[in-house]
Amino acid sequence: MSDLFDIAVTAGRRAATILVDCLRTCDPITRADLNMAMVEGYGGTDADGLWTQRESFEILEHALAHHLQFGPYPLRSLDDVAGACDLLDRLPTQTVRSEDQIEWQQFSTPVDLAAVAVLLANVQNDDIILEPSAGNGLLVAQCRDFSELQLNEYTPDRRARLADVFPDAVVTGHDGATINSTLADAPRPSLILMNPPFSRSVGLGADAHAAVRHLQAALRRLQTGGRLVAIMPDWFGPNARMRDLFETTLRDVSVRTSVRLEKCYLKHGTSIAVRLFVIDKQLHPRAHRCAHDPRTRISWRACGACAQAVEQPLVVPRDEK
Repeated sequence: MSDLFDIAVTAGRRAATILVDCLRTCDPITRADLNMAMVEGYGGTDADGLWTQRESFEILEHALAHHLQFGPYPLRSLDDVAGACDLLDRLPTQTVRSEDQIEWQQFSTPVDLAAVAVLLANVQNDDIILEPSAGNGLLVAQCRDFSELQLNEYTPDRRARLADVFPDAVVTGHDGATINSTLADAPRPSLILMNPPFSRSVGLGADAHAAVRHLQAALRRLQTGGRLVAIMPDWFGPNARMRDLFETTLRDVSVRTSVRLEKCYLKHGTSIAVRLFVIDKQLHPRAHRCAHDPRTRISWRACGACAQAVEQPLVVPRDEK
């Protein structure tokens, strides 16, 4: 079984190398391009049973994570997210889902949304960064100039891809909802970026509060004074149904940014809306500032196929007291 796994990993890396070369051009990557890379990498077609259409999208994400390591566009301000949008527009829409993807809620972060999250994270040179459910690494692939990277991912095939893209990272394979205890011997992160499973938990199956359990574990794991940027389900907010859970989870921290985003997962095969949170593990006078501050309206093209105006909160400096 280990030999078969290693063979599949090697084949996937060959296919990803071909796709990285495609990504370095300015041309769109079509379904035909993806199939060609997979055939060359695996030595046969999906009809031969050597790979599946779902696996081809996984390998495309693997190639994309590699490509992003080269910094294909600047990422210094929200205006630079346009470069991520252009890259996303060149990618094929993910139209196939596997049973494992649904079982483990494996919906990777679109590259434009990841770019926004990295900007809001405001990465510092001395940061220890943790991604608790790292997938194929798309959320952290655009981070630059930090001290240490910790990547946790439950599924073995994605862990293998993470180790390939991020050779200097510490890669672990725990349930993301238990990281405060399972990562107890590791240095505490000063920055966490996360896109947790929304409705499935290891050992529980269907779990409506899975994302909140992951968020609670991550907040416990985070250093005091650290920052957490989280992509959360649309329902996680101070509404009547979830107010108690929302306020209890965020009781001892400061929400610096909270914004609702629609249609940002269309290229990944779903139209769900999400909420993007920036949370500092310390209390500030302006804690829980909402996303509709008229002083901080910025138009940026992100999270969709067309330009749109978003009332984006201020990117709060990490050293603000």
